[in-house]
Amino acid sequence: MTEDDLDDLEFDTLRTGDHAAAARRFVELAETVSGGVSRASLLLRAGEQWQHAGDHARAAETYRNAVADGGDAYGDPRVYLAGALFELDRKEEARGLIEQVRAEAPQDPEVYRAVAELLYEQGELVGAHDWCTVGADLARSADPDSLEGLLRIRYRSRLDLRWPEDEYDALLDELLKNTDDAPDQQFR
Repeated sequence: MTEDDLDDLEFDTLRTGDHAAAARRFVELAETVSGGVSRASLLLRAGEQWQHAGDHARAAETYRNAVADGGDAYGDPRVYLAGALFELDRKEEARGLIEQVRAEAPQDPEVYRAVAELLYEQGELVGAHDWCTVGADLARSADPDSLEGLLRIRYRSRLDLRWPEDEYDALLDELLKNTDDAPDQQFR
C-alpha cells in the first residue's frame, strides 16, 4: 500500500465519519506491513483515527505501540501520545513525554510545531510560545516551509498573553507580505 492509498483511506474516512473502522484498518495494515510504509507510521495514523473517534484510551495504546516500534514515522510519536494522555486527564504523564522530547533537542521544526499546537490547545500559552520560538529559530535554516506555521502559533500565543509584538511577529508580517495570504494578514 502506498502513501497515496493511505491518504485516500483517510480522505474517505472524512466523508464517512467512520474513524473507528479506519483505525482498525490501519492497525491491520501495520500488522502485515512489509516494506514501503513503516509500521510506526501506520500506527500513528491509526491512533489519530482513534482520537477522531473519541477513543482516547485506544489512541494512547496505539501511539505507545508506535513509540515502542521505533520505526520511521512523521513527527515524534510521543507528541501524539501526549495529546491522547491530555484527553485522558493524565496531564503529568503527558508533560513528562514532552520533557523527554525537549531533552533530546529534536532537529525537525514540525516536532516543535506539533508540541506548540498541543500546548496551545491545553491553554499552556507560555510553553507554546517557547516551543514556537525554538522551532522558528531552527526552521529559519533547516525548514523554511515550517516557519510560517510556527510563527502563526507564536503570534496567537503572544496575542492571548497580551504581550507586545516583537521581531518574530515582524518576520511573520514579512512572510505574509510575500505570499498569497497577504489579504488575510490581519488574521495571522
